[in-house]
Amino acid sequence: MSGSKALRELLAQVLLTREPATVLYKICQMALEMTGARNAMILLFDNELGYMTMRAGAGPDWRPELLGKGVFVGVEEQEGITAYVAATGKSYVSGDVRKEKRYKKLFETSRSELAAPVFDRHGRVRGAQNVESDEVNKFGEADMASLELLATVAGILMDRQDARVREEALEEVGSALDVAQTEEDLLQRVAEVTRRVLPVHAHSIFLWDEDVQAFILRDTVGSATLGKDARYLPGEGCTGWVCQQGEAIRLDNPSEDARWLGRYLEFPIEEIRAYLAVPIISTGRCIGCMRAIRRLPRNPHVDNRFTEDDTRLLSAIAEQLGTGLAKIRSLNKLVTSERMAAWGELSARSSHMIGNRVFALAGDISELRRRLNEDPISKEAMNALLDALESGIRRLEEILLDFRDFVTATKLSPEERELNEVVREAVSSVAPASEDLELAFELDESLPPFLFDPQKIERAVSELVGNAIYFMGKGKVTVRTRRAEMADLAAAVWEKKPVEGFVCIEVEDEGPGVPEEQKSKVFDPYQTSRAKGMGLGLSIVKGIADAHGGTVFEAGEEGKGARFVILLPIRTGAESGRR
Repeated sequence: MSGSKALRELLAQVLLTREPATVLYKICQMALEMTGARNAMILLFDNELGYMTMRAGAGPDWRPELLGKGVFVGVEEQEGITAYVAATGKSYVSGDVRKEKRYKKLFETSRSELAAPVFDRHGRVRGAQNVESDEVNKFGEADMASLELLATVAGILMDRQDARVREEALEEVGSALDVAQTEEDLLQRVAEVTRRVLPVHAHSIFLWDEDVQAFILRDTVGSATLGKDARYLPGEGCTGWVCQQGEAIRLDNPSEDARWLGRYLEFPIEEIRAYLAVPIISTGRCIGCMRAIRRLPRNPHVDNRFTEDDTRLLSAIAEQLGTGLAKIRSLNKLVTSERMAAWGELSARSSHMIGNRVFALAGDISELRRRLNEDPISKEAMNALLDALESGIRRLEEILLDFRDFVTATKLSPEERELNEVVREAVSSVAPASEDLELAFELDESLPPFLFDPQKIERAVSELVGNAIYFMGKGKVTVRTRRAEMADLAAAVWEKKPVEGFVCIEVEDEGPGVPEEQKSKVFDPYQTSRAKGMGLGLSIVKGIADAHGGTVFEAGEEGKGARFVILLPIRTGAESGRR
């Protein structure tokens, strides 16, 4: 194959591949062919650690165990020729490495070496490529031109890989918009993606707060010093300026900028190398900003300044975040409006039901007083009145319990717990010992502990089991836990939700089931035929599931029993361990 044809094929692979390591090996192999070298290698920067690592190689002396070997970047003697090239950004050739002060021996066979820097599209050194020969004075100007050409191809490959990572990041943020149920959840998901794909040492989000009339800290990742009280007035400092002007700022030495205040910092100012902040726009106005910080690199030869690509990426993420916040806030307004309407109906109904109970109790008390004045006093009549009073008080307690649970359904106190343990406790608290009732557990013991409110989930499960027992009378109730499948998410009309990360709690009975036309209404308040409570039971279950970022639906078949399914997202303590 001719050299030009091989190069065209290599460039095509660079543009199309999703496995850059494979192409790096091909670049090394082509370097051997174009220069006649014995060995070839490519080393790339790890900006976090401040040195280069071996990423690919070819030749008779190359060994797979060399992958990941670190090379410190610098210009001192015996740090290596590739280290010198990466530090200076200039190609270098040595005719006899045995006389070379910069040389650091890797192969016994090496006599001459040629190295060229790998640049990205912003002119920053990303690494180095070298070839080594067992002949003295092996490499000339033509070889240097060939190696520099291949180093350019390697740089293009890394740029393409960076672009793919950024595209995937935007897709992740888009998915977060679909998954997140609350502002806090959305902010955390976006912050995680941002820190991973830029990458940055710290990342913070500030949003406008009407109550304090300032942009306050809502989420931060990676900071050891930024406090929860961090806030900026419009135009105050670089952060306040971005929020007020709705324009991005990218600074290499932030403390030298006239707008810089240095009031609330993720790291001490002497440790900060680069600063990037972009506005968050929602419904046509700036509601805050996202800012990212990079520390001074450990190695002064490492260039970790933000680029135009970084600005564009963070701006795109901020744009999606603004859209997501607008969506959640609009939904919250709707929910608040609906909840206020429910409050009105709840207040009216509870007032009416409590009034009826109090009227009945007052009548029983009047009758009790009249009976006490009789002579002789009828013990049988007294016991009947006491039974009536106790029944009335229990009825009031049921009404008040439903009222409390409806009000507090969305107020969670999450703990990291075993779901199966809580499910067992819930069933045991409500299921009576009876020959007419068979309880069956099908619990997935492989489910990991995760964050949820155990008291609320116990309340939801006990409500479903209690309903099953009431409507079934006698028969079998099966309680299951398992990981969610695509069919579960589709049944819940959650086509855009990820399959991974959700669990199911199922309560299935052998009762009459739920008519198809009632399935969409059973979770509405007061939709019940049970005598107990206010008819809020399934509405409370829905509120609890929704508050967890999940949902509940009925998937049974009329005449064959009801099957209620609660979907809960699996969130761990690691996901919540941030400010």
